[in-house]
Amino acid sequence: MSLTRRNILAGAAAFTALGLAGPGLAQTNLTPEQRRLVARAQAYMATMRSVRGRFSETGPRGQRASGAFYLRRPGRMRFEYDAPSRLVVVADGTFIHRWDPRLEVYQQLPTNQTPLSLLLDNDASLSSRYIRIETVTPTSDGCQITLRDARRPREGSLTLVFGGSSYRLREWTVRDAQGAATRVQLATITPVSNLADSLFRNPRPS
Repeated sequence: MSLTRRNILAGAAAFTALGLAGPGLAQTNLTPEQRRLVARAQAYMATMRSVRGRFSETGPRGQRASGAFYLRRPGRMRFEYDAPSRLVVVADGTFIHRWDPRLEVYQQLPTNQTPLSLLLDNDASLSSRYIRIETVTPTSDGCQITLRDARRPREGSLTLVFGGSSYRLREWTVRDAQGAATRVQLATITPVSNLADSLFRNPRPS
């Protein structure tokens, strides 16, 4: 299997939502209400420093998977897929590592060449010139925000959904350069303070 951005994202889409940024130019096009919604989402994201939880994922062809995730900003994440997949995807601060134990296939790609670069940054500010806010849509209990990397606008987009009785990130959709969409829904997000460094190391057996 060749190393491609789509292959990496098939196991990594669940992390493209954990950072918010947007260029000043894009903000000038937002209404006051949209700015308020973005500010609320940004305030929430700024609190997500070290968390764990459960997720479910629906791929471009309708394939479904679930598992556990771990996040420690800046730069670190891990997704462990349940059986039968057992896929493991790790960001170590520089690279995204994807290990498929069933097929014994390992892939690696620099984080800054994937949409994950939008989410793992230490800064949740909306002042970055690298991210373009495309749309901000109110929902009944929150909002939906679509982002694109201004440096690589053809590489795809990321749509975040916030809301719920306890306002939080509920789900996101990553759309790649070919238009294929992967949707990730978060069942739980729990703050933790003791995520081990070993979680964020290359998952390929030595």
